[in-house]
Amino acid sequence: MTQRILFIGNSYTYCNELPTMLAQLAAAGGKDVEVHQVTTGGVTLEWHVQNEATLAALTEPWDIVVLQEHSIRPIQDTPKMAMAAAALQAIIASTGAQTVLFMTWARQHFPEMQAGLARVYNAVAQDIGARVAPVGLAWEAALAADPSLALYTEDKSHPTPLGSYLAACVFYATFFGESPVGLPAKLMTAGGEVLVAIPEAQARLVQSAAWEVCLKS
Repeated sequence: MTQRILFIGNSYTYCNELPTMLAQLAAAGGKDVEVHQVTTGGVTLEWHVQNEATLAALTEPWDIVVLQEHSIRPIQDTPKMAMAAAALQAIIASTGAQTVLFMTWARQHFPEMQAGLARVYNAVAQDIGARVAPVGLAWEAALAADPSLALYTEDKSHPTPLGSYLAACVFYATFFGESPVGLPAKLMTAGGEVLVAIPEAQARLVQSAAWEVCLKS
């Protein structure tokens, strides 16, 4: 049975075709998923609450809806994030879908930001009855294991293909409750273009980090 997954967010979601990476990992793991996204660069969940395209998409039948807040809004304006997430969750819950919050990562030059992000995402999820995909914590764990990992682009904020691959592994573990260890390290688009190609040892490291963090969350 096909699982339909909708991603709502901004560039952290659409960079490197993260939803497509998840679909490719899912297919390799024997899962049948259909992914869609409503994403615009730099926007917040509050913006999505008022966006006609987002609201229209939410009327469709989904199994999972992923909500990704702007990278610094959880720290700078927690109440607005909480209100927007609750508003979207009310719509999602009315359709019978499950809400998953996409916990993002700290800026590269401000790693201590991760503790605050984790605290806010977990608190908001508990308040609205959602689950959390602990992507940021998996980034933190992977970098602790190998500080040389190139997860960030030059702006110290957006993900490289490796960073998006790590995020996809976290979503795989979160959605299916299975380890991503051993899944392909090279992913392709439907058109045959390379999405990401990672050395096997590096792939195993980030896969393991994703799984270990998800087991603890």
